[in-house]
Amino acid sequence: MPDLLFDKADLPRRAPVKRMRVVDAGHLPGGSKGIRFKCRHCGHDTGWIDDEWMITENRRRLPCPSCNDKNTTELSSESTT
Repeated sequence: MPDLLFDKADLPRRAPVKRMRVVDAGHLPGGSKGIRFKCRHCGHDTGWIDDEWMITENRRRLPCPSCNDKNTTELSSESTT
């Protein structure tokens, strides 16, 4: 096995993006499509929002604003130390 130039434990890595899953989808009272996302990590719920994405984009899930905000602050504090 070849020797590595750098130890993998020393490589800086970005925290994985936490994503919200689709909880419910349907039609809003005005007749437009609506969707609701919820994060299984922190419980953040978007409530009913207009569904302006394709089905495949919904299946990829949306990044959670609460969890990822925490991850970016943790990364910035680690990089300053």
